[in-house]
Amino acid sequence: METPISKDHIEWVIPKPTLNDLSSSSSDIDNDIDLMLNHLQPYFPPSLLQNNFSVNQIKSRLAPDKVSDPSQRVRAAIRSCLKDETNQLEFVRLYQNSISVRFNEFFANFYNSMPTAQLVFLDYFHIIKTITTYYNSSLIHLNLSPLARNLCTRNINSLFYSNLIIRQNSKNSEQSQHQEDTYFLQSLREFLDVYVFKNTLANPFSDNSVNLIDIFTTLISINLNKDINQLLIQLSIQKIKSFIIANCSGIWDKPLLETITEFIQNEIYPNFSIIASYSADLNLTNSVNNVYLYDLIKLAQLELVSLRIKEIYSIILYYPNSSDGLYELYQCLSTKFNHHHYNQTPDQSHHSTNLINDITNLSNFSYLANYSLKSQAYQRAKLVDTFVDLCHKNLLHSGANTVDVITTYTKTIKSFLIIDPKGVLLDKVVRPIRRYLKTREDIIIKIVHGLLDDDESSNELIELAKELRRAKAKTSKKRSVVEDSLDMNWVPDPIDALPDFKKGKVSDIIESLISIFDSNEIFINEFTKLFGQRLVNLHNYDVTDIEERLNLLKLRFGKNEFTTLDIMIKDIKESKVLNKKLTARSGIQAPNFHTSILSHLFWPTVLENLSENDNFNLPPEINIKFEAYNSDYTSYMKGRSLKFLPSLGSVKIELSFNNKITQNFEVTPDRAAIISLFDDNSSELSVDFISKKLNMSPYMVSKGLSFWVKEGVLLELTKTLFIVNEDDAEEDVLHSASIPSAATLANSGSDKSINLKFKELEVLWPYLKSMLENISYLKFERVKTLLKLTVPKDKFDFGTIDDSKLEDYLDWLVDEEKLEITQQSYKLKE
Repeated sequence: METPISKDHIEWVIPKPTLNDLSSSSSDIDNDIDLMLNHLQPYFPPSLLQNNFSVNQIKSRLAPDKVSDPSQRVRAAIRSCLKDETNQLEFVRLYQNSISVRFNEFFANFYNSMPTAQLVFLDYFHIIKTITTYYNSSLIHLNLSPLARNLCTRNINSLFYSNLIIRQNSKNSEQSQHQEDTYFLQSLREFLDVYVFKNTLANPFSDNSVNLIDIFTTLISINLNKDINQLLIQLSIQKIKSFIIANCSGIWDKPLLETITEFIQNEIYPNFSIIASYSADLNLTNSVNNVYLYDLIKLAQLELVSLRIKEIYSIILYYPNSSDGLYELYQCLSTKFNHHHYNQTPDQSHHSTNLINDITNLSNFSYLANYSLKSQAYQRAKLVDTFVDLCHKNLLHSGANTVDVITTYTKTIKSFLIIDPKGVLLDKVVRPIRRYLKTREDIIIKIVHGLLDDDESSNELIELAKELRRAKAKTSKKRSVVEDSLDMNWVPDPIDALPDFKKGKVSDIIESLISIFDSNEIFINEFTKLFGQRLVNLHNYDVTDIEERLNLLKLRFGKNEFTTLDIMIKDIKESKVLNKKLTARSGIQAPNFHTSILSHLFWPTVLENLSENDNFNLPPEINIKFEAYNSDYTSYMKGRSLKFLPSLGSVKIELSFNNKITQNFEVTPDRAAIISLFDDNSSELSVDFISKKLNMSPYMVSKGLSFWVKEGVLLELTKTLFIVNEDDAEEDVLHSASIPSAATLANSGSDKSINLKFKELEVLWPYLKSMLENISYLKFERVKTLLKLTVPKDKFDFGTIDDSKLEDYLDWLVDEEKLEITQQSYKLKE
């Protein structure tokens, strides 16, 4: 492939015409040309035309070179040669070519000989000042027309730009075209940083060695306005950003915008406005100053928002202590930046508009223009994306606790309603949290218990209970399109709202949690189940507290949603009346016998867990009382009878030992029936014997025996053989050495015997711990199922262990305070 001929090659073969190419004859015209050229030569400051350079040599040579004043004959020659604009324009073209040669030769030699990295800005400035002074003195006597003079000035300025900016770029990196990479601009940045942002410019002429006004006037004269403005904006942003990071990071509990504004007014704005007004070529008026100040405050708010976007997840978790930071974020995101906010006269408004055009035009104040791309719409979108990403990373995964997710969800709602009261941003950020909450198995239980538990020490979701206590009426159904069209106050949804956005959709915490699911029925059922358990366990028939909570729920869900629960409460109230009447008729002392009569059709959530195991034989003392009560009930309520449900009751018993120790317990009837068989029986009893005697399943018997072993009432001789702990109960509980070697006391202090007993099960602990870290509460059957699924068969074969052994192991972990039991479910001990 043939190599194309470059422009440099062409100019080397056919160089550009210069003033030296003009003819040199003896005519009057040619004599005039010679006189004018001799006057203008050497076309470059003589003090700079040296071959060897050093910083000190350059400074010693610099002098205010000027072309000498022309004689009368030279003046006449200039008038003759440049008598019309056409001649002047042609002269300017040749003059440009002439000085370009000397200009480029000087800077080429300068960059090759000088350690440019060590030059400071004032070194560059002295060279620029010397050159501009020389050419200004050359042009002053040429009497050029405005057009020709302007063309000549622009040509000289382009030579400065190409040699100070472009030439250095190509020297530093052939591919780099960024002005901030040049030595000259680096030195200018350092100069501005020291003399504009670190020194006071109240009196620009206070430093005799550095005349700042002269410096900026000179730079502006060679058309470096844009570069000065860019550096001013960059440095201002850098100072503001550093101040915000240092003074605002992690501080959300107090207002900071006023502090930022004071910093700008006192540290940035005074010097910035002076230099910027010179570089913008505008009069230093109050309107101009207001615009500069306003733009700097705008930049500071953009930087503060950028910082808060990075911190948004932590800010939400810190709520309500972060309310001040959230409100200021709202202020920054909702402020409508308008330069015409200031009161201006028509003339002042004209200047301000020109400045605004400069600022928003890429050709002037381009760095600020680029910064303006960080619009409020962009920052709002960035805020949402950042928070959602951090939620997925820190919260929305299987290892998160459901309570933590709900707590974060409620804080998100309250926080984002401060940031954006219209709810558009909130609608976007809660969607992934809502989708995740719907997948958690225990979400319904957590929400229901959180709503109903007023104990701040035990309820981690106490805010839900407080929200319920506010008794906010049930929210209305979604409005139809027709209703919206008839609303005189209707306004369209914000432009950045999602297509299915609805006002108020997620503004209420309880309503928002409930609306995660398609139907309220699952919540109604859980409320009914929880209240049913509380009603069954009441000993005094006092339903006042339950009715109060139910009325609050009716305000939220509707009064017709709790029909079943209303009947259940009615049953308890009627039971109080019947119990009083029937215990009096049967001769049973009321304080010692308490019954709740349940309508079996309306207690499904309580009765659904009953099974054949509830039909075991009761101790005679209990059975006699019930039979008497049932007989009186049948005679009082003709055609109706009662079925005793022992698994729902409790029995208060008193146990006396041969060592005169007496202990009181309140236990379930099955446990009372088991311990009653040991009464006056000094021999050991087996699980099989107790099971047949009480018509009770072996599993239920084993659980009951384990309870009494833990209480120190029984001793476990073997896995299936138990005996009353009669020998000095206190001493046996505390000192396992007094127990025969064949016995292993479940609650003794002998870690060695327990470790040997459960040694084969120790492999299960890591898997069990991992499960409970991901799922907070697990019932026994669920634990067993998950362990079978997760534990490899080569590590443990579940075929070698029965349920009672596994449950004993779990109970031992409870004793060791590794686990705890809550509502018949196991969880990790906190």
